[in-house]
Amino acid sequence: MLAKGVFVEDYMKLGIREYDVPEPKANEVMIKTKAVGLCCWDSWLYRGVNAPGPYPYIIGHEGVGVVEKVGAEVTGLKPGDNVSCLSGHNQMMCEYSTVPAAGLVKLPDVVEDWAKVVYEPACCVTNLLNITDIHMGDHVVLVGAGYMGLQTLQLLTRASQAGRITVFELREDRRKMAMEYAKDFGSPESFAVLDPESEEGKKVVADIIAKGGADVVIDFGASDSGFHLADSMTKPAGKLTIGSFHRSDVTFNGTKWHLGGLYVYNLAPMSNPHFKEVCPRCYAMIRRGVLDPGKFVTHTAYYEDMEAMDYMFQRACDKGDNYMKGVIMFEK
Repeated sequence: MLAKGVFVEDYMKLGIREYDVPEPKANEVMIKTKAVGLCCWDSWLYRGVNAPGPYPYIIGHEGVGVVEKVGAEVTGLKPGDNVSCLSGHNQMMCEYSTVPAAGLVKLPDVVEDWAKVVYEPACCVTNLLNITDIHMGDHVVLVGAGYMGLQTLQLLTRASQAGRITVFELREDRRKMAMEYAKDFGSPESFAVLDPESEEGKKVVADIIAKGGADVVIDFGASDSGFHLADSMTKPAGKLTIGSFHRSDVTFNGTKWHLGGLYVYNLAPMSNPHFKEVCPRCYAMIRRGVLDPGKFVTHTAYYEDMEAMDYMFQRACDKGDNYMKGVIMFEK
Protein backbone atom coordinates (compact mmCIF):
# COMPACT_ATOMS: atom_id res chain seq x y z
CA MET A 1 0.00 0.00 0.00
CA LEU A 2 1.39 3.38 -0.99
CA ALA A 3 1.36 6.16 1.60
CA LYS A 4 3.14 9.48 2.08
CA GLY A 5 6.20 9.48 4.30
CA VAL A 6 8.90 11.88 5.48
CA PHE A 7 12.25 11.30 3.78
CA VAL A 8 15.68 12.82 4.23
CA GLU A 9 16.40 13.95 0.67
CA ASP A 10 19.90 15.31 1.31
CA TYR A 11 21.95 16.85 4.09
CA MET A 12 19.44 18.68 6.35
CA LYS A 13 16.80 18.56 3.64
CA LEU A 14 13.41 16.88 4.12
CA GLY A 15 10.81 15.88 1.55
CA ILE A 16 7.56 13.95 1.21
CA ARG A 17 7.63 10.80 -0.93
CA GLU A 18 5.46 7.77 -1.44
CA TYR A 19 6.41 4.76 0.62
CA ASP A 20 5.24 1.20 0.00
CA VAL A 21 3.83 0.06 3.34
CA PRO A 22 3.85 -3.75 3.56
CA GLU A 23 0.78 -5.73 4.54
CA PRO A 24 1.01 -7.13 8.07
CA LYS A 25 2.43 -10.62 8.49
CA ALA A 26 0.95 -13.07 10.99
CA ASN A 27 2.36 -11.31 14.07
CA GLU A 28 2.30 -7.76 12.77
CA VAL A 29 -0.07 -4.79 12.88
CA MET A 30 -0.64 -1.95 10.44
CA ILE A 31 -1.14 1.42 12.12
CA LYS A 32 -2.68 4.60 10.78
CA THR A 33 -0.19 7.11 12.12
CA LYS A 34 -1.29 10.00 14.31
CA ALA A 35 2.14 11.18 15.47
CA VAL A 36 5.81 10.19 15.49
CA GLY A 37 8.41 11.36 17.98
CA LEU A 38 11.52 13.09 16.65
CA CYS A 39 14.34 11.07 18.20
CA CYS A 40 17.87 12.38 18.61
CA TRP A 41 18.78 9.60 16.19
CA ASP A 42 16.44 11.19 13.61
CA SER A 43 18.24 14.51 14.03
CA TRP A 44 21.49 12.76 13.13
CA LEU A 45 19.89 10.97 10.18
CA TYR A 46 18.74 14.45 9.07
CA ARG A 47 22.45 15.26 8.86
CA GLY A 48 23.35 12.00 7.11
CA VAL A 49 24.99 10.37 10.14
CA ASN A 50 24.31 6.65 10.78
CA ALA A 51 22.22 6.64 7.59
CA PRO A 52 20.70 3.33 6.44
CA GLY A 53 21.99 3.94 2.91
CA PRO A 54 22.26 6.64 0.26
CA TYR A 55 19.75 9.52 0.08
CA PRO A 56 16.77 9.54 0.08
CA TYR A 57 15.62 7.42 3.03
CA ILE A 58 12.57 7.34 5.25
CA ILE A 59 13.01 7.72 9.03
CA GLY A 60 11.12 7.55 12.32
CA HIS A 61 10.65 4.87 14.98
CA GLU A 62 8.49 6.47 17.71
CA GLY A 63 5.06 6.05 16.15
CA VAL A 64 1.60 6.22 17.72
CA GLY A 65 -1.75 5.81 16.04
CA VAL A 66 -4.81 3.66 15.38
CA VAL A 67 -4.76 -0.01 14.40
CA GLU A 68 -5.77 -0.38 10.75
CA LYS A 69 -5.16 -4.11 10.19
CA VAL A 70 -3.93 -7.04 12.26
CA GLY A 71 -2.10 -10.21 11.24
CA ALA A 72 -3.73 -13.62 11.52
CA GLU A 73 -1.98 -14.55 14.79
CA VAL A 74 -2.36 -11.20 16.59
CA THR A 75 -4.44 -11.33 19.76
CA GLY A 76 -5.35 -8.52 22.13
CA LEU A 77 -5.49 -5.85 19.41
CA LYS A 78 -8.12 -5.08 16.80
CA PRO A 79 -8.79 -2.43 14.15
CA GLY A 80 -9.74 0.85 15.81
CA ASP A 81 -7.56 0.38 18.89
CA ASN A 82 -5.29 3.26 19.86
CA VAL A 83 -1.67 2.15 20.27
CA SER A 84 1.81 3.41 21.03
CA CYS A 85 4.78 1.62 19.49
CA LEU A 86 7.57 0.99 21.99
CA SER A 87 9.61 -1.28 19.73
CA GLY A 88 9.18 -1.22 15.97
CA HIS A 89 11.48 -0.20 13.10
CA ASN A 90 12.90 2.95 11.54
CA GLN A 91 10.36 3.63 8.77
CA MET A 92 7.48 4.95 10.85
CA MET A 93 7.40 8.61 9.83
CA CYS A 94 4.66 7.75 7.37
CA GLU A 95 0.86 7.92 7.11
CA TYR A 96 0.76 4.16 7.74
CA SER A 97 3.26 1.76 9.25
CA THR A 98 3.46 -2.01 9.76
CA VAL A 99 5.19 -3.12 12.96
CA PRO A 100 5.51 -6.19 15.23
CA ALA A 101 2.51 -6.53 17.52
CA ALA A 102 4.79 -7.43 20.45
CA GLY A 103 6.17 -3.88 20.52
CA LEU A 104 2.77 -2.21 20.89
CA VAL A 105 0.84 -1.15 23.97
CA LYS A 106 -2.88 -0.43 23.85
CA LEU A 107 -3.84 3.12 24.81
CA PRO A 108 -7.16 4.35 26.22
CA ASP A 109 -10.10 4.57 23.82
CA VAL A 110 -9.86 8.36 23.89
CA VAL A 111 -6.50 10.06 23.29
CA GLU A 112 -6.71 13.82 23.73
CA ASP A 113 -3.16 14.67 22.65
CA TRP A 114 -1.28 12.22 20.43
CA ALA A 115 1.99 14.11 20.91
CA LYS A 116 1.94 13.20 24.61
CA VAL A 117 1.69 9.41 24.10
CA VAL A 118 5.02 8.89 22.32
CA TYR A 119 6.41 6.29 24.71
CA GLU A 120 9.25 4.50 22.90
CA PRO A 121 12.01 6.55 24.61
CA ALA A 122 10.45 5.81 28.02
CA CYS A 123 10.80 2.11 27.24
CA CYS A 124 14.52 2.62 26.57
CA VAL A 125 14.85 4.36 29.94
CA THR A 126 13.00 1.49 31.63
CA ASN A 127 15.41 -0.93 29.98
CA LEU A 128 18.33 1.16 31.24
CA LEU A 129 17.27 0.84 34.87
CA ASN A 130 16.53 -2.87 34.43
CA ILE A 131 19.98 -3.69 33.09
CA THR A 132 21.76 -1.40 35.57
CA ASP A 133 20.18 -3.21 38.54
CA ILE A 134 20.48 -0.48 41.17
CA HIS A 135 20.90 -1.91 44.65
CA MET A 136 19.42 -0.63 47.90
CA GLY A 137 21.22 2.49 49.10
CA ASP A 138 23.37 2.95 45.97
CA HIS A 139 24.75 6.41 45.23
CA VAL A 140 23.59 7.10 41.68
CA VAL A 141 25.11 9.92 39.62
CA LEU A 142 23.26 11.13 36.52
CA VAL A 143 25.26 13.13 33.97
CA GLY A 144 22.85 15.05 31.71
CA ALA A 145 19.26 16.06 32.45
CA GLY A 146 17.84 16.38 28.97
CA TYR A 147 14.79 14.55 27.60
CA MET A 148 16.11 11.07 28.38
CA GLY A 149 17.96 12.09 31.52
CA LEU A 150 14.85 13.62 33.08
CA GLN A 151 12.82 10.49 32.40
CA THR A 152 15.59 8.50 34.02
CA LEU A 153 15.34 10.85 36.99
CA GLN A 154 11.60 10.17 37.22
CA LEU A 155 12.33 6.47 37.63
CA LEU A 156 15.28 7.01 39.95
CA THR A 157 13.30 9.18 42.36
CA ARG A 158 9.99 7.31 42.17
CA ALA A 159 10.81 3.66 41.51
CA SER A 160 14.39 2.74 42.38
CA GLN A 161 16.39 1.68 45.43
CA ALA A 162 18.86 4.56 45.11
CA GLY A 163 19.93 5.98 48.46
CA ARG A 164 21.55 9.12 47.08
CA ILE A 165 21.16 10.89 43.72
CA THR A 166 23.50 13.52 42.28
CA VAL A 167 22.69 15.16 38.95
CA PHE A 168 25.12 17.14 36.80
CA GLU A 169 23.66 19.33 34.04
CA LEU A 170 25.14 22.32 32.21
CA ARG A 171 21.90 24.14 31.33
CA GLU A 172 20.19 26.14 34.05
CA ASP A 173 16.66 25.55 32.72
CA ARG A 174 17.18 21.80 32.84
CA ARG A 175 18.72 21.96 36.30
CA LYS A 176 15.55 23.67 37.49
CA MET A 177 13.46 20.91 35.93
CA ALA A 178 15.62 18.27 37.58
CA MET A 179 15.25 19.93 40.99
CA GLU A 180 11.49 19.41 40.80
CA TYR A 181 12.10 15.72 41.53
CA ALA A 182 13.70 16.38 44.90
CA LYS A 183 10.23 16.25 46.46
CA ASP A 184 9.64 12.78 44.96
CA PHE A 185 12.79 11.38 46.53
CA GLY A 186 12.33 9.89 49.97
CA SER A 187 15.55 11.50 51.19
CA PRO A 188 15.69 15.06 49.77
CA GLU A 189 18.84 15.84 51.75
CA SER A 190 20.55 13.16 49.63
CA PHE A 191 19.45 14.75 46.34
CA ALA A 192 21.56 17.37 44.53
CA VAL A 193 21.56 19.03 41.11
CA LEU A 194 24.72 20.86 40.04
CA ASP A 195 26.45 22.59 37.15
CA PRO A 196 29.62 20.52 36.65
CA GLU A 197 31.52 23.61 35.47
CA SER A 198 30.64 25.73 38.51
CA GLU A 199 33.00 25.93 41.48
CA GLU A 200 30.47 24.07 43.62
CA GLY A 201 30.01 21.43 40.94
CA LYS A 202 33.74 20.90 40.52
CA LYS A 203 34.10 20.55 44.27
CA VAL A 204 31.38 17.89 44.44
CA VAL A 205 32.92 15.98 41.51
CA ALA A 206 36.31 16.04 43.24
CA ASP A 207 34.70 14.92 46.51
CA ILE A 208 32.94 11.97 44.83
CA ILE A 209 36.23 10.88 43.24
CA ALA A 210 38.20 11.38 46.48
CA LYS A 211 35.75 9.17 48.39
CA GLY A 212 36.18 6.34 45.91
CA GLY A 213 33.45 7.12 43.38
CA ALA A 214 29.72 6.48 43.04
CA ASP A 215 28.14 3.04 42.89
CA VAL A 216 26.29 3.79 39.65
CA VAL A 217 26.95 6.52 37.08
CA ILE A 218 24.61 7.07 34.13
CA ASP A 219 25.92 8.97 31.10
CA PHE A 220 23.33 11.05 29.29
CA GLY A 221 25.74 13.90 28.54
CA ALA A 222 25.77 13.10 24.79
CA SER A 223 29.35 14.38 24.50
CA ASP A 224 32.92 13.27 25.05
CA SER A 225 33.18 15.54 28.08
CA GLY A 226 30.01 14.06 29.56
CA PHE A 227 31.29 10.52 29.01
CA HIS A 228 34.64 11.27 30.64
CA LEU A 229 32.96 13.01 33.57
CA ALA A 230 30.77 9.96 34.13
CA ASP A 231 33.72 7.59 33.80
CA SER A 232 35.80 9.60 36.28
CA MET A 233 33.17 9.31 39.01
CA THR A 234 32.52 5.57 38.79
CA LYS A 235 34.02 3.61 41.67
CA PRO A 236 36.10 0.42 41.28
CA ALA A 237 33.74 -2.48 40.51
CA GLY A 238 31.01 0.14 40.07
CA LYS A 239 28.54 0.40 37.23
CA LEU A 240 28.87 2.84 34.32
CA THR A 241 25.76 2.90 32.16
CA ILE A 242 26.08 4.56 28.76
CA GLY A 243 22.71 6.09 27.93
CA SER A 244 23.94 8.44 25.21
CA PHE A 245 24.23 7.23 21.62
CA HIS A 246 27.76 8.47 20.89
CA ARG A 247 28.13 9.02 17.14
CA SER A 248 31.90 8.91 17.08
CA ASP A 249 34.78 7.18 18.84
CA VAL A 250 35.20 7.83 22.55
CA THR A 251 38.30 6.84 24.48
CA PHE A 252 38.64 5.28 27.92
CA ASN A 253 41.45 4.33 30.25
CA GLY A 254 41.72 0.60 29.70
CA THR A 255 44.01 0.15 32.70
CA LYS A 256 41.49 1.78 35.04
CA TRP A 257 38.60 -0.21 33.58
CA HIS A 258 40.51 -3.50 33.83
CA LEU A 259 42.17 -3.10 37.22
CA GLY A 260 39.12 -1.34 38.62
CA GLY A 261 36.79 -4.14 37.58
CA LEU A 262 34.33 -1.68 36.05
CA TYR A 263 30.95 -2.94 34.80
CA VAL A 264 29.81 -1.12 31.65
CA TYR A 265 26.20 -1.24 30.51
CA ASN A 266 24.54 0.01 27.35
CA LEU A 267 21.08 1.54 27.05
CA ALA A 268 20.50 0.20 23.52
CA PRO A 269 17.50 -2.12 23.07
CA MET A 270 19.90 -4.59 21.44
CA SER A 271 21.49 -5.04 24.88
CA ASN A 272 18.39 -6.92 25.97
CA PRO A 273 17.14 -9.89 23.90
CA HIS A 274 13.86 -9.60 25.80
CA PHE A 275 13.41 -5.89 25.14
CA LYS A 276 9.84 -6.29 23.88
CA GLU A 277 8.93 -7.76 27.25
CA VAL A 278 9.91 -4.41 28.77
CA CYS A 279 7.20 -2.62 26.75
CA PRO A 280 4.19 -3.53 28.94
CA ARG A 281 6.27 -2.98 32.10
CA CYS A 282 7.15 0.50 30.93
CA TYR A 283 3.52 1.27 30.15
CA ALA A 284 2.56 0.10 33.63
CA MET A 285 4.92 2.75 35.03
CA ILE A 286 3.28 5.37 32.80
CA ARG A 287 -0.23 4.39 33.89
CA ARG A 288 0.83 4.66 37.52
CA GLY A 289 2.26 8.13 36.93
CA VAL A 290 5.83 7.07 37.71
CA LEU A 291 6.87 7.99 34.17
CA ASP A 292 5.44 11.06 32.45
CA PRO A 293 7.29 11.55 29.14
CA GLY A 294 4.55 13.74 27.68
CA LYS A 295 5.45 16.67 29.94
CA PHE A 296 8.76 17.12 28.09
CA VAL A 297 7.29 17.66 24.60
CA THR A 298 8.21 21.21 23.58
CA HIS A 299 7.74 21.31 19.78
CA THR A 300 5.31 19.87 17.24
CA ALA A 301 4.95 20.25 13.48
CA TYR A 302 2.54 18.92 10.85
CA TYR A 303 4.38 16.57 8.50
CA GLU A 304 3.43 18.37 5.26
CA ASP A 305 4.41 21.81 6.62
CA MET A 306 8.01 21.78 5.44
CA GLU A 307 8.89 25.15 6.99
CA ALA A 308 7.71 24.05 10.44
CA MET A 309 9.34 20.65 9.99
CA ASP A 310 12.70 22.13 9.02
CA TYR A 311 12.57 24.50 11.98
CA MET A 312 11.85 21.69 14.42
CA PHE A 313 14.53 19.39 12.99
CA GLN A 314 17.08 22.21 13.18
CA ARG A 315 16.17 22.83 16.83
CA ALA A 316 16.58 19.11 17.47
CA CYS A 317 20.15 19.53 16.23
CA ASP A 318 21.13 22.75 18.03
CA LYS A 319 18.73 22.53 21.03
CA GLY A 320 17.74 26.18 20.54
CA ASP A 321 14.37 27.70 21.48
CA ASN A 322 14.37 25.63 24.72
CA TYR A 323 13.99 22.49 22.62
CA MET A 324 13.52 19.29 24.61
CA LYS A 325 11.39 16.95 22.47
CA GLY A 326 9.75 17.31 19.07
CA VAL A 327 6.81 15.37 17.64
CA ILE A 328 5.66 15.13 14.01
CA MET A 329 1.88 15.23 13.70
CA PHE A 330 0.02 13.38 10.96
CA GLU A 331 -3.29 15.11 11.50
CA LYS A 332 -4.00 18.80 12.05
